[in-house]
Amino acid sequence: MTVNDKLQRVKALLRNILADNDRYQQVLSLLEQQRITMIRRHSDELVTLNDALRAHCQALTDSATERRQLLQALGLSADKRGIDTVCGWLPAAQKTLAQESWKTLERLVKRCRDYNEKNGELLTRQYEFVQRFLGNNDDFLYSR
Repeated sequence: MTVNDKLQRVKALLRNILADNDRYQQVLSLLEQQRITMIRRHSDELVTLNDALRAHCQALTDSATERRQLLQALGLSADKRGIDTVCGWLPAAQKTLAQESWKTLERLVKRCRDYNEKNGELLTRQYEFVQRFLGNNDDFLYSR
């Protein structure tokens, strides 16, 4: 691999991380909207939001695949150690920016996972309420 190839891959990797920061920020916003929509029981809007979330998740999956491939093409492990190695190759200012961008990405991923979990719990509680209301649960059958 030439020095230029390596440089192009490093640049692509850094652009990938920045793009994922934007994507995860959008996903977080969609998850917040999803929660409000579930609380308000606006099912048509929820379908639209879920479609948007699926599209964003697919883009994030594709981006993660690209990131793994770039790291492997650089001869690195496709994990945080690989990212740390790439950051170590950068001049001080770019290194700091890259490390901060990676940490931001990690925080956004965690926030999205946490929010998604909360939305899942809300959905479960709503489903259980509807089942109890309709009398479609085991306790209802045995309480007659």
